[in-house]
Amino acid sequence: MDSAPDLVARARERFAVRDYHGAVLLLREAIVEGMAYADAQNMLGLSLALVGRQDEAIAAFDAALALNPRYVEAHLNRAVLLNDMGRLDEARAAFETAAHLGKPDETGFPVMVANRLANAHAALAHDYRAAGALDEAALQYERALQLRPGYADVRLALARALTERGRHREAAEQLDEVLRIRPDWLDAMLLRGLTAYLQGDLAGAGHVWTAAADRHPEEPRVEIYRSMLARRREEAR
Repeated sequence: MDSAPDLVARARERFAVRDYHGAVLLLREAIVEGMAYADAQNMLGLSLALVGRQDEAIAAFDAALALNPRYVEAHLNRAVLLNDMGRLDEARAAFETAAHLGKPDETGFPVMVANRLANAHAALAHDYRAAGALDEAALQYERALQLRPGYADVRLALARALTERGRHREAAEQLDEVLRIRPDWLDAMLLRGLTAYLQGDLAGAGHVWTAAADRHPEEPRVEIYRSMLARRREEAR
């Protein structure tokens, strides 16, 4: 079975040879496997648009922009598609947003350039993590976040790498920031509970996972974690 980063890499290859249907299938699978990053959603939107699935493409661009509201390329791609769909007022607003974001920001780079640099650092971090070089992965994620501190998906990926490296306190700090921005994000809630659990903070883990169960009652992973916690508490008696 391919890892999620491998699926995205294969999707890029399919896109490059104009196999857009193949790219869609691979990207859908990668997103389910945890690569629901803004650049993957943007490429999914492009692929869907190129096979005529316009409404699904708009939804993918919207998902990319929910993760990264300053993603100029996603704004532009969305604007072009809206124009093609005859939704001219929305297209005009999207073009204006992209133009505004194209100006230099606090990094000193034009927004599109800073976005690309941040995404490049994040992509390199994914590769380091897949290779087991977790400290270097964390460093690259941190460099991405220096450019784009609002990239919640990158911050979550950093927290995963830190957790895998055993740096649980640092991971918890990153997850607290993610949940400040997106308090209902299930993946962040599950990982935040896990970092508490791994530090021996069973009450903290229980608090987070109970909140996750309340907000996502149909999610089976929550009950798996809560069962693990119950067993740990029983053993501690």
